Amino acid sequence: MLRGAEYSQGYARSADGRLEKEGSAIRLEPGQVEALSPRSNDIHQVSNAFDQVLISISVFGANIGAVRRAVYQPNGTEKLFISGYANAYLPNIWDLSKGDQAQ
Repeated sequence: MLRGAEYSQGYARSADGRLEKEGSAIRLEPGQVEALSPRSNDIHQVSNAFDQVLISISVFGANIGAVRRAVYQPNGTEKLFISGYANAYLPNIWDLSKGDQAQ
């Protein structure tokens, strides 16, 4: 967290596939770091702790332009996507989603 503060709430899948809150939300203040991975707290929701601009930095340990990711509806339905790079002139050379290499 660089400026401001945010809450991060983890979620886990229930036996029927729905998303349920996992523990309490944590509050991140400037200088604090939260580590996430596919094995721990990967499904999470962040929200601004104040009514002002906040700045947080996300660092990914993979080629984010080629990794399959998802957003979730409250009922647990997931929508898969690959992070892309919006550019009208250059293709996303990192997008491996059309080949067998994307993960």
